[in-house]
Amino acid sequence: MGLWRSAIVFGAFAASLGAAEAKPQWREAFHSSPASYEAPAEEFIKFASENWHVPEDNLRANLTPQPVSGTIRYRVTLQAGGSEIRIRLSNEEGKAPVLLKAVSVGLAADAFSAKAGSLRSVTFGGRSSATIPAGAPLVSDALKLPVQPGSSLVVSLATATTILNEGRGSAGFVVAEGDQTLREVLDQPKPLVGRPLVTSIAVLGKVPRGIIVTFGDSITDGNRAKPDALRGWPEVLARRLAARKGGGSYTVLNAGISGNRLLARSWGNAGLARLDRDALRIEGVTHLILLEGINDINFSGRSPFGTNPEITADDLISGYRQVIARAHARGIKVYIGTLTPQQRDEFTTAAKIAIRDSVNHWIRTSGEPDRVIDFDAMVRDPTSPAQFKAEFDSGDHLHPGDKGYERMGSQIDLSLFP
Repeated sequence: MGLWRSAIVFGAFAASLGAAEAKPQWREAFHSSPASYEAPAEEFIKFASENWHVPEDNLRANLTPQPVSGTIRYRVTLQAGGSEIRIRLSNEEGKAPVLLKAVSVGLAADAFSAKAGSLRSVTFGGRSSATIPAGAPLVSDALKLPVQPGSSLVVSLATATTILNEGRGSAGFVVAEGDQTLREVLDQPKPLVGRPLVTSIAVLGKVPRGIIVTFGDSITDGNRAKPDALRGWPEVLARRLAARKGGGSYTVLNAGISGNRLLARSWGNAGLARLDRDALRIEGVTHLILLEGINDINFSGRSPFGTNPEITADDLISGYRQVIARAHARGIKVYIGTLTPQQRDEFTTAAKIAIRDSVNHWIRTSGEPDRVIDFDAMVRDPTSPAQFKAEFDSGDHLHPGDKGYERMGSQIDLSLFP
């Protein structure tokens, strides 16, 4: 009788554990790291004008922070589903408060329009207006809005003050006059590019086996300037994981920042400075894929971005070891990607290429990362290893094109994520 009763008690306990595991929980389903950009150096203006064939005055106008007011609308794609959502806005790199008249969210239709009847007002502590303090994030109240993995949302913010937009971010959005947060189709929207104020959307839903954070620079950030331009390698990886049969479910969050460096601030906080904010703080992270360092090498010494202190391969390797140590302290596996090619030019000297080669050798052979993802081998030209294979090159010899991103995302071994 005692054994029978024990079995009943154990069975009830096991059932309660199963119910607890099945209970929906909040997990991030979209991420975009905040960043602030300083005025571009004259060396960069000259270099970009000559290489991109854009007049210097146009570059100065586009790359200098511009005042923005009215309704700002973003389009974001979720990597997980649930019954409720919560939006995180960021002014963490701002120097003045951001005042908001109203915020809305709805299911996306074409481009930046919302599906009929889907728009909802977003509140903060029960209020529709809000202030994002300088240096801080702001998290919304929970909002009932059922979403599926792959759902796209439009998030609209009506500003009560003028904010500055810096056009070197990779996210495309639109701006319209006045408060149009509850209009399904904005009146006379103007397209812009920059870093989004919407930096996270969490969903209340089934807990995935894990969350993968892809952490790096523009080669991770990808080209997201158009609503349908989710063709970076993290997005390719996310689609493959979602489509596979067997294996655990994973959410892939993109924490890339164009122009970012691991060791020093340039375009956004240094990777080592933002690691907690943009990766380690996220609940449920199991894997960090690090692909960063090429900008540290490019900025070293004389560069299109001015003259900076020179770095060594050992400096970068020490930075990687810090990432590994800090992530491992939270039980997170670190996969490091080899640095992709960059052929020699006026600024990319033989010494810089040698640094990249030394760093890649350490990544491949040290055994210190939990695993290695050899992006360099995926996209380099076998006959000229210091440069991209032509079909994978965007044309600037530094960034992959669409086929290059597809190659990188499609060649990652999915068994790394059981």
